Amino acid sequence: MILVDQRPLDVSDALNDKNAKMHKFAREYDSTLTELKKTHANGYIRFKRPGYPKFTKGADNRGNEVDKMLEPTPPMRIPLQAYATIDDSGKHLWMCCLDAPKVLPNGLWDMGRKRAMSIKEDVLININEEPDLAFFLSRISPFVRKKQLRIVDPKADDATLGEAERELTERKYAIWNMLPDGDKLKIMARAYGLNSVDDKQPNAIRKELEQLLEVNDKLKRQNPAVKGTKEFLEEMRITDGVLLRAFVQKAIDDKTLTWSGDGRWRIGQKIVVQIPMTEITRKNDYLCNYLMAGNNTEKLQEFIKDLINKEYLATITDRKEWEWLAKIAGVSYVGKKTKEIEENTTNFFCPI
Repeated sequence: MILVDQRPLDVSDALNDKNAKMHKFAREYDSTLTELKKTHANGYIRFKRPGYPKFTKGADNRGNEVDKMLEPTPPMRIPLQAYATIDDSGKHLWMCCLDAPKVLPNGLWDMGRKRAMSIKEDVLININEEPDLAFFLSRISPFVRKKQLRIVDPKADDATLGEAERELTERKYAIWNMLPDGDKLKIMARAYGLNSVDDKQPNAIRKELEQLLEVNDKLKRQNPAVKGTKEFLEEMRITDGVLLRAFVQKAIDDKTLTWSGDGRWRIGQKIVVQIPMTEITRKNDYLCNYLMAGNNTEKLQEFIKDLINKEYLATITDRKEWEWLAKIAGVSYVGKKTKEIEENTTNFFCPI
């Protein structure tokens, strides 16, 4: 309900009666909504806070420096009453009641308990379902006039909304429907930098992954190197790179692989690799790329041998992970039974 000078605006009656006191207000209301419906053919209007989301320098959950890390957005509180001038009769007090208004003496009304609304980066309003709010924010509230809110271009709004919905659907489907409980879920979680996954319940892991990818999808718009939902879906076939990243993250969790401020990755006192100063912000990725280089096969074998034992191998149930270790060990696996691959690979990494 819209109140003008604490009296209800009955648009249907006042619009058709030129002598009604509320006629000019009803006409403004009707013409504003008619224009909004023309310019927003999809039925939605989006009000966005300029300058948000904001980004700053920071580090991701793998310790890599990120030039544009998403900052938490403080909420913005918008009063649902304001003085506005629509003609030469001066200012009038407009109120947008989103809950039941209060009835006062002498035919006056007042707002109910909801006297303001909070938004973060933006708010999307269905013009047909919430016409009063769409009218109030676009025509009456001073926030658009003062450029503290802006109405997003309808075509850009459609594209942005569609892309966001696509990302959301893909992200949820990939994490909640395509990753069963077990090794594959843990491998993907470790590969994307989640720590201590062995100590977490499967759905807790999924929730963290969902939040991580949501942030990464936003960061990817500024930094294409960030792995978001698209890359996650591509890597769900479990590539050698994913398995190595997951292996490295588990070693970090187990504190058998450590990073020191002198720029070195170590296993105990043994130096694995010295990271150049220019690559320290992506030290995990540098280590994995170094080990996967074609001329570093022996380095990769030595790295795995230093970190692996029979107890670890006994926990592996995924054939793909056994094939990855067999490939590193130089053990034949094509056309072989899983049991034979396990025995030959175990003998290479953990000889009796």
